[in-house]
Amino acid sequence: MSSSDASTSAAPMLRNIWLHGLLMLVLVIFVNLAQTVLGICAVIQFFWMLIGRERNRHIAVFGEGAANWLSITARFLSGAADERPFPWTPWR
Repeated sequence: MSSSDASTSAAPMLRNIWLHGLLMLVLVIFVNLAQTVLGICAVIQFFWMLIGRERNRHIAVFGEGAANWLSITARFLSGAADERPFPWTPWR
């Protein structure tokens, strides 16, 4: 194999690594945003339970989905899995 063959086959992989890195950067920003939104939901849920004496089902369902998204995203960011989080996969 010549040196030009090696550099040609390495170029697509290098491009994929840079794209993967860019995606990771964007997801890190979204993780921080999701944590903020989840914290706001927790405060709202607390006051909802304090005043209404019951949980808000919509907040609870959203919280489960956010927790699942954060879990999938953490595995992707840490390199433990190749599964990309929402919007590349369905929201669960």
